[in-house]
Amino acid sequence: MRTGDLKLVKSINDRLVLSLIRVNKVISSSDLVKITGMRPSTIFNILKDMAAKSLVINLGKGESTEKGGKKPYLWSLNNQAAYALGVDVEVGELTAVILDFGAEIVAKKIYKIDQFETLDELVNHIKVIVDDILTDSGIERSRVIGLGAAVAGIVNSDTGLVVMTDVFQEMNVPMLASLKEHYSFPVIVENNANASAVGDKWVGVARESKNSMTVLIEFDRGVHGMGIGLVVNEELYRGSSFCAGELNLPLSDLAEMLTNVRSLLKKGTKLKEYDATPTMIDTRVMINAAKNGDPIAIAFFNRLAFFIGKRISSIIAVLNPDMLIISGDLAELDDLIINPVKAAIEIETLSITSETLRVVTSSHGHYSVAMGAASIILGSHFEIPDVRSLNSVMGNGINHSIARVKEAAGTGTISPSFPRPS
Repeated sequence: MRTGDLKLVKSINDRLVLSLIRVNKVISSSDLVKITGMRPSTIFNILKDMAAKSLVINLGKGESTEKGGKKPYLWSLNNQAAYALGVDVEVGELTAVILDFGAEIVAKKIYKIDQFETLDELVNHIKVIVDDILTDSGIERSRVIGLGAAVAGIVNSDTGLVVMTDVFQEMNVPMLASLKEHYSFPVIVENNANASAVGDKWVGVARESKNSMTVLIEFDRGVHGMGIGLVVNEELYRGSSFCAGELNLPLSDLAEMLTNVRSLLKKGTKLKEYDATPTMIDTRVMINAAKNGDPIAIAFFNRLAFFIGKRISSIIAVLNPDMLIISGDLAELDDLIINPVKAAIEIETLSITSETLRVVTSSHGHYSVAMGAASIILGSHFEIPDVRSLNSVMGNGINHSIARVKEAAGTGTISPSFPRPS
């Protein structure tokens, strides 16, 4: 076997073991041997190398099986081995998160910013935010494995060009190139709905889903938009020109929507406080009111969710996904959003389509986009390399190992084909 093939085999084996440890949290070396089909000596050497790099931790010996025998050694990820940054770029706001190596949030912040007109101004804002969140969390830059930045609009994730967006007046903005000038660690730029879909697939509610559709809804005063992220056969689908999910569906901002309920505010249990000052109502006020049982706020979101359900029902009919994920701030409302969306889809689609569709809300809420952007960075360290070039050398042995790992740990073990950090 050629040296290049040996290196690829080792890389695949390393990723398989690392993925199993990540998904299981704690796993024994004997179980790693059983699941992967690798030799005990191979597993031993892989774990030894990973421990030397501080990627995994030996937790000592576990309990013997019912049949007795030697107590197996237990292993887990070293969550402090590395950290991934994610930034969600919105008009007037940047949201940042830091994920540890085990995909747990260790820091998150929302930054209100002045309107920016140029790429340099945006990059300067991002630099300040990255510095602040790293300083506040006490994480050294040397332990950061990458930065993911997500933007609404059409984004060429291969080149890092923001082709079209409401964030900039210009087209074909070289955001990746500009960010890479300031950071020594890898950087990616991705569409915001795609990033949210990645986060739900990698560390969220869609981990076991094979074909999922994420609907990211962003609206406030002066902010309105709805994007769609698609995972097809466990891989992110962007389309031939990175426009998949960019439907340009009309969605009013909050100020326009409130005109329909302006005269009813006084009948609310919470919103009545804003009857004299309706311009003080923002999305956060409306969500909190609905969560506290305000009938006007609940009716408002019921109508909005039904509208959204009708708008996306044709896409549901065409794609027939097994899961629909409502992402963004509205995800906090759970059934208040899920039920009217489902009702609209049931009216507009065949029963066989709606009955097999599971409608859920993202577990990450407002941070879903930033979480997803950071997940892309993190996922690149667990992604299994392409094994097609090894088929002539090793037959299907590697493919069988991958299949065993997937079966044992779930479909979310092997990350979909997400953008490669550069």
